[in-house]
Amino acid sequence: MYWLPPAKPDRPSLCAVVGEHATLMLDAGASDAHARRFLDALAAEDVAPPIAVVLTHSDWDHVFGAVEVGAPVIAHRLTDIALAELAATDWSDEALDARVEAGVRSPEHAANIKDEMPAPRNVRVARADTLFEEGLDLKLGGATAQVRHVGGDHAADSTVIYVKQDRLLFLGDALYESTGGEAGGAARTLTAERAFPLLDAVLAFDADFYVEGHTDTVLHRAEAVDLIDAIRWAGAVVGRCVADGSPLDEAAALAAARDDLGAEPSELQADLIGAFLAGCRSNAP
Repeated sequence: MYWLPPAKPDRPSLCAVVGEHATLMLDAGASDAHARRFLDALAAEDVAPPIAVVLTHSDWDHVFGAVEVGAPVIAHRLTDIALAELAATDWSDEALDARVEAGVRSPEHAANIKDEMPAPRNVRVARADTLFEEGLDLKLGGATAQVRHVGGDHAADSTVIYVKQDRLLFLGDALYESTGGEAGGAARTLTAERAFPLLDAVLAFDADFYVEGHTDTVLHRAEAVDLIDAIRWAGAVVGRCVADGSPLDEAAALAAARDDLGAEPSELQADLIGAFLAGCRSNAP
């Protein structure tokens, strides 16, 4: 198993699962340059080129390197639909700025793309060669990658990959909030109806190690469980506030959290409460 940690401006984790017969790449990277950096690093270790690349979801920073990988793309059906939309999108500076001006995308989104691929940029988007709905297993010789669709708030197409022999779960961005922050700076959101089944699905894997898209350390199981417990706790706190008829405001939810903890919530706990509150507001009639 090889891992390239996340980096600026918005490069996510990339991994390669190396079996006796084949290499599988997990996510394609934010650009040709990002993908090429990983491919060259693998070659320097005498690792065979990937026979395929699995995409965890369709966010630009995870897919724009797929053409450079030069291998068949495996993706969820919803991911491929989004890839077609990305391929038809104008990625010029003028178009990026126009979307920011219209409030469709955030300034950070545009700046990250400009930093990753300076103008004039040629964005190449590879469509999927193999589609799945629930998932599939890829046997590489002494290593098996279990690809499973899990959904969630961040992206409806979110997919995780479990490397059974290494007991490692490649999460992509599945545990993160919605991509609202990319869309015009809107509040990031979490919802109990999407987050809780996702958390159950993640914990069902017998993993000891977890790689997230934009976390620069590999999480051990205890750390991942702590994070998942924090997400579930925040959702439950907000859920109780809603059930009690409390106003959907941060002050009321944080007061309930303090009562529950007997202490001040941590920054992470407060952020998660804010995300669940935003999710409730977005679902309000």
